[in-house]
Amino acid sequence: MNEVSGRLRAGEAFLSDYGRTNSVYFLESAVLQWRKTLESTAIAAIAPNSKAYEKYRLGAEKAADYRKDYNGRKILRSLGAINKDFYPKPLLPPTKADDRWHFERKSHGFLTKKTFEAFYDRLGKYLHSDNPWGHDKGITNLAADIPVVISEIRALLGLHFTVLRTPEFAGVWVVEVPLDGNTPRIICGEAKGDFVVE
Repeated sequence: MNEVSGRLRAGEAFLSDYGRTNSVYFLESAVLQWRKTLESTAIAAIAPNSKAYEKYRLGAEKAADYRKDYNGRKILRSLGAINKDFYPKPLLPPTKADDRWHFERKSHGFLTKKTFEAFYDRLGKYLHSDNPWGHDKGITNLAADIPVVISEIRALLGLHFTVLRTPEFAGVWVVEVPLDGNTPRIICGEAKGDFVVE
């Protein structure tokens, strides 16, 4: 999550330079950072599911070493096959009542799994040189859409929980990712058996 935060900030700095200079090279540099932001987010989601993920990847038709995975969209799809609740669930700041902390979930304004996958693929076409005989890739539209997506990434990851279901632990990790570069923090919430995420 530290890397995710750093890459988000780096991409925003490049976007600011693009806005100041209108140089496509700054925008392409931002695209690289944001693509890696999404990949790092997907890789971070492996951590609480690493044993099941490793087993799943080794059992694939073409057995693969999960430590070499990098494609964010493919990682999300594989994780979904082993833990349907793996994707981060964004939270509002906690409230305290009767000596208990309660976290309400955000209902909108965050990066959904579907948007993650679409944006990941969209960024991919800007990682390559333009073919002069090809079509306009829509870089102006991308530059206009970026601030909304970055805001949605921040809303997703700033405070979220992820679900763990392993033989050793059933529960959630509540993760706070200060997007200013400070160290992320995790609170573990253990369940006394199976549970449902609504």
